[in-house]
Amino acid sequence: MAFRLFGKKSKKEKKIDAAFDKVYAEISTIDNWEDPKKLERYILDSCEQIIGMTKEIEGEKAEYKIVTSYLTDIQTIENMPPEKLGELKEVAANIEELNKARTAYQNSARRITDGQFVLMEQNEDDVPHTIHRMLDNERYLDSVKKDKVILEAKKSQWEIEREEIREKRNLYKNISVVLFVFYALLLVLFLIIQRSSEFDMSIAFILLFAVGAFGAFFIFLQLSNMDRDMKKATKNLNKTIKMLNVVLLKYVNATKAVSYTQEKFHVNSSTELNFMWDQYTEAVREKEKFLRNNDDLEFFNGRLMRILQTVNLYDRKIWLNQTKAIIDENEMTEIKHTLVARRQAIRNHIDEVREIVKSERNEIDRMMKEHEHYVPEINEIIKSVDKLCGLDK
Repeated sequence: MAFRLFGKKSKKEKKIDAAFDKVYAEISTIDNWEDPKKLERYILDSCEQIIGMTKEIEGEKAEYKIVTSYLTDIQTIENMPPEKLGELKEVAANIEELNKARTAYQNSARRITDGQFVLMEQNEDDVPHTIHRMLDNERYLDSVKKDKVILEAKKSQWEIEREEIREKRNLYKNISVVLFVFYALLLVLFLIIQRSSEFDMSIAFILLFAVGAFGAFFIFLQLSNMDRDMKKATKNLNKTIKMLNVVLLKYVNATKAVSYTQEKFHVNSSTELNFMWDQYTEAVREKEKFLRNNDDLEFFNGRLMRILQTVNLYDRKIWLNQTKAIIDENEMTEIKHTLVARRQAIRNHIDEVREIVKSERNEIDRMMKEHEHYVPEINEIIKSVDKLCGLDK
């Protein structure tokens, strides 16, 4: 069921790539998380993600059509005339016996399981591209993780600073209350002394008022500075949270992209997938060498192809490796169930990626509305991406 998703880049894609490179060159040296231009890089990353996910949707649609075609082929074979179907099963039985000998030979040199071999065979044309894309996604995920850690640390820093300012401000307010009470008591005391004695308290009152005024001014100045620092910390915290939300969205999307490939090929990393691919290509070379020396198998394979040529099938060659299903009805039923499940999984994944594309595009719109200081090329890139990915509004 292998198929090729994409060929060479179109002129439109090359033009967008050139625009990306130009803008990246302008902002690549920026290392200040509070610089608005840092968000421009996230917008460009989002555009690249949208292009990649749109290509992924097109590839999944193509695979969906192929899976449907194989289900139709199964129905066509099952509906063959009895005498023709009997001949087909007889030839398939001979091929199955010869394949057992071939499998024994391959297993002696192969380092992957039969299931892995079939999985590689079904996705043969797409695996090299998938390995490259998975490696890029893993690297991108590592980069986003680093950004996530930095922003989370920055967020904690501003939260701690705000809390410290709040505690300091409360302390000054409490001190000002105590001093005010103390000042009032002194004032009352001086008034009592002046009325109950002949002492001249003018100098004392002047000093008291001077100290009180100075103290009040000092506390007012400190509280004003703390209010200003609190506003600055709050502003920086909000800006960091916005950037962190963008990074978290990208982290989730990149994680989903990597997880999907891991689940599809039952691997943990691109390195493991690359190893599986190398083992598969080696096994294929051994298989081809063995088949060239197996005249009987070639003969029966030819007969099988000629029989299947009498009916309209999407892909006849795949039945060379599915002869057991031709003989065994239970095996054929299992294949149908697998194809139906795979088709449903593809449909679900297409819907999921579409939601991610929509989310990414909405996030770009939100950020563009909040900020108006982007380099001119970014607006042009977004328009080009919308046209390329069919997102024109």
